[in-house]
Order: sequence, then C-alpha cells, then structure tokens
Amino acid sequence: MVLGGRPARRAMRYFSIVARSRLPRGPQTMYFVLRMDKVNFVIPMAGLSRRFAEAGITRPKYMLEAGGRTLFEHSLASLPLNLPGRVVLVALAAHEAEFGVKAFIEGRMRLLAPGKSWELVLLAAPTRGQAETALAAEGAAPPSEGLAVYNIDTGFSSPALERRLADPAQRRDGVLGCFRLTARDPKWSFAAAGPDGAVTRTAEKEQISENALTGLYHFSRASDFYGAARRQIAAGQAVRGEFYIAPMYNELIAAGGKFVLDTAESLTPLGTPEDLERLRGAR
Repeated sequence: MVLGGRPARRAMRYFSIVARSRLPRGPQTMYFVLRMDKVNFVIPMAGLSRRFAEAGITRPKYMLEAGGRTLFEHSLASLPLNLPGRVVLVALAAHEAEFGVKAFIEGRMRLLAPGKSWELVLLAAPTRGQAETALAAEGAAPPSEGLAVYNIDTGFSSPALERRLADPAQRRDGVLGCFRLTARDPKWSFAAAGPDGAVTRTAEKEQISENALTGLYHFSRASDFYGAARRQIAAGQAVRGEFYIAPMYNELIAAGGKFVLDTAESLTPLGTPEDLERLRGAR
C-alpha cells in the first residue's frame, strides 16, 4: 500500500499514519487509519466421526473432552482468534437437533474468544470431504477477505502464526501450517518447498517431504479457495473418495501463486479414540 508516494509501514494489529500538508487556509493534519486485513476462520465439523462411532461413541467428537478441554477448545485455541474477522463453523443439522451444537458453541466461544463474531452453518447431509464442507461457508466469508480453514480434531502451537497471517509480505498468497515429520507416516497431507521457502508442491496421503500439514489452510483471498474448490469438485479430483484442500494449492501454484509454510512448535492429533486416550493419559 502506498500513501503520498511512500510505502506504508507494516502493522500487526492496526496502525495510523499521519500526513501533514499545508492548505491555503493553514496547516491541517489528515489521519489515515489502516486496519489489518480480515482473516475469517472456517471450521469444518460436519463429519460422522466414523472411528468414534465404531467405538460406540455417538456424540460428535468435537464435544468430547480430553485434558480438561473439549476437542473443539483444543482446536480453536490453536488459532490467533484476536485477528480481525469471524469464525464460521459448518456442522450437521442432525447434530444440532440431537446434541444442541449452537448452544455448545456459544458456551465455548465465550471462554475462548469473548466478543468474537461467529456463525454456524448447518448442512442437511454429510459432504464428500473437507473442501466441499468448507465451501458451504462461502455465504458467511466474503471472497475478497482472507480465509483460513482448520481441522476440528488437531491442536498445535505456533507463536509465529499470528504475525505471519497479519503481514502481507510474509503470508504472500497464503499460509499452510506444517510440522516436521521424519518418520514414515503417509496418512498426512504434505508440502514441498523450494530454497526460498515458497511451496512448490502439495500432496494428500503421499509423503513428498518432511513437511506434514497440520490442517491449517490459509488463502489471502477467499476467492482463490472458492474457485479452486469448485474446479476440483467439478473435475472429480477426489483422493480415496474425498475432496481434500491440500491438493488444490498445486493449481494455484501453477498459476503463479506464492504460498509459504508456518512450522508449528508442537502438534496434538485428536482424530481417533486412541489419540484421545493418549492425551488423557498424558495429563
């Protein structure tokens, strides 16, 4: 951004620039208040939690507790929710009717981010994957604003994430959360990066690098996600029958998009009954 021919200084939250000019009637001060770009967080939570159902647990997994918190809290506490923007949660209407999802979210959001704007989108049926679920949030997350999709069953810690999302020079066209994985474990999504740190390729269930993805998928313009998701679904580009977000970045990279990684200091998987028991035993 340029004001008066000089680059505006970067700001982490919001900042003011004061420019002085002399007009015919005397000195006046003009204040330009620049607010940081919005980041709308989309949380897909419309799955059937098959592995939990097979273990006899019918309640949505994000309502389950481990380590003194629900999975919902573990997940959303990973995010810099003080950034401008809202939280859009996508869940099943059947779960709202049976378990009171809206009331559950209201209580947890008051604890996690008092005053934070949020919206619940209810689906009549499960979708064909995370990408299709997140696409249902389009009406609540404007295409011109930033968008970050995040899993409901993973927790992580990244002190650098807030600054990276807030700074256009650091986030480029989007940020992918990752953690280092040196062992052989191809169940994750992965990203490869070049010498400059820019992502060169992404893959689902294919271990192309040591950069396993946490499930945080950010786009500086939500329109990039909406367009890529629609094209992926229209082309039937599913992986094992599901539409994932990670592979969508390849199309955007091929079109000249620049994406960067944010490496988490720690990661807590919460997607299976075994993960929950492991966390419960560690506390």
